Amino acid sequence: MRSPTFDLAQRMPQFRRRMVYRVAADEWMYPNMNAGCLFKFSLEGEILDVLWDRDGVKHPSITSMREHKGRLYLGGLFNDRIGVYDLPGADPEWTGIKHYWGDKQDKGDKTDE
Repeated sequence: MRSPTFDLAQRMPQFRRRMVYRVAADEWMYPNMNAGCLFKFSLEGEILDVLWDRDGVKHPSITSMREHKGRLYLGGLFNDRIGVYDLPGADPEWTGIKHYWGDKQDKGDKTDE
């Protein structure tokens, strides 16, 4: 995603700052900046799947994603929507919270009577 113009701009912090504040994000000088792309890869680094929005129409500049109950939720800093993608073969009961933190429940201040 680099070009000679972009490399030149990297040496001029004031220019970059003005570009960020004055030019719409979809008109920045980065080639292919608005193409949305996600990779799924194995623990060994092998690419298993790739999802694209090459035209940057539905989900440009994806900056975050989260799997939850068989779906992948997509977000971006400049997007006005949240994307939802059904993951084929995914566990519809899997949640990140339960996976990372365990099956904890707030028991409150209950005491045995």
